[in-house]
Amino acid sequence: MLADPRHGIEGLTLPKGGIIRDQTFANDTTLYLKGDQENLDRAQGVLEIFYKASGARINWNKSSAIWASRRERIWDWGEEVGLKWIPRGEGVRYLGVQVGFHLPAEANFNMMLSALKGKLICWSHSNLSLAGRVLVANQVLLASTWYLVACWNPNPSMCSQACGVVRNFIWGGKAALTRAKVKWDTLTLPIAKSGLGIIDPKSQSKALLAKLMVRGLTAGGEP
Repeated sequence: MLADPRHGIEGLTLPKGGIIRDQTFANDTTLYLKGDQENLDRAQGVLEIFYKASGARINWNKSSAIWASRRERIWDWGEEVGLKWIPRGEGVRYLGVQVGFHLPAEANFNMMLSALKGKLICWSHSNLSLAGRVLVANQVLLASTWYLVACWNPNPSMCSQACGVVRNFIWGGKAALTRAKVKWDTLTLPIAKSGLGIIDPKSQSKALLAKLMVRGLTAGGEP
């Protein structure tokens, strides 16, 4: 809709000359617009036309904007209708990930750790065997983090903390600190090599981010 050049809406110019103006996933829409009030007014006008044609209106009170420029923003476009401008150092959750500029490293890590501990609470009262705990660790606990680490690169310290949560569950069935019987590197070895086949968050994060880079460098976005 916004990509029609007849609307006169200026979007984000990509390094190789392409232009991106909007992306939509389910009911979430992201607009990439040149930061001047006239351009934003044109975009708002198109959205109003869309509302009149479809009955689907933007809820500005649930909408956020990020100023992606080194120049200072000297106006407050959209605030009168409820649009919130996200300051540097703060983020907004979009498709499960905190996005923004100069976000603290903990912004996404706390989400990942909360997801791990939330899943763990549901399983900590189950009387599972070691094999059962390994299955839950791989297919439930760690699986809840893969989407996030595919979008964001946690540092080694953060990965170590996530590993600690999983390790405590493997050996004690709960989040409380538990003495490990073997070191973590042994747990991540395949069963054929005397390990337990636990998926290592550090290695998985690197693999998922590498796949994202391959998609970005491949024509059509597919590896």
